[in-house]
Amino acid sequence: MLKKTIKPSSKGFKTAIIRFIVYGVIIYLAAEFLKWNVKHEMGQSKFTEDSVVEAVQSIILLACSLIYLRVSFKYKSMFPLAFGLFAFTFASLIREQDALLDEHIYDGAWQTAAFSLLILAAFLIYRKKDIFLSNMNDFVSKFSFGILLSGIFTTYIFARLYGRKIFWMAVMEAQYTRDVKNVSEESLELFGYTLILIASVEFYYFAKAHHIIAVRDNEETRNQPNVYLKVGS
Repeated sequence: MLKKTIKPSSKGFKTAIIRFIVYGVIIYLAAEFLKWNVKHEMGQSKFTEDSVVEAVQSIILLACSLIYLRVSFKYKSMFPLAFGLFAFTFASLIREQDALLDEHIYDGAWQTAAFSLLILAAFLIYRKKDIFLSNMNDFVSKFSFGILLSGIFTTYIFARLYGRKIFWMAVMEAQYTRDVKNVSEESLELFGYTLILIASVEFYYFAKAHHIIAVRDNEETRNQPNVYLKVGS
């Protein structure tokens, strides 16, 4: 009896190539944007709170937040995890507006808004902790999770440590210039936010695939015939 040989699919390889090209272009454009920014902004406004880079960072965080929020309501089976990620990115967006909120509302307004949102997310996750843990078990093995961790580590840990004044004073010594420190730190933050944006797009497709599988499994369960066992007939 001849065994049928199953040829390996090249779909995964093609998907990897597409990802490499698309996300490589996005990162390239981010680097080109930084170069454009330093050439066109005036000396005293480069990479400050009012700079174009800060505005782009906020736009990226808003885009990520909207993606996660859409997933949380469109795919109910992913709600706890998606809403938690929405709260994280939107709280980061609020944090980026700290100067604006402090000036126009009150000093410390961003802390109130951001931590209130995070507390709400923690409460909702706790109420649906079983679904959240199930989501996480599936999520941690996906491409989106690795990219998200890379973005978080880059933006919230490495960029902060890399941008410390004491480090740059040691590097430049008597020629220390704050603008150089700001440009380096904000550039790293933009790169990190770009990774988080890529992760949010990947998360959307992960959630969509997860939903399709869940619907298919439910339909298969419903279509199975009921078997009744008669005892002692």
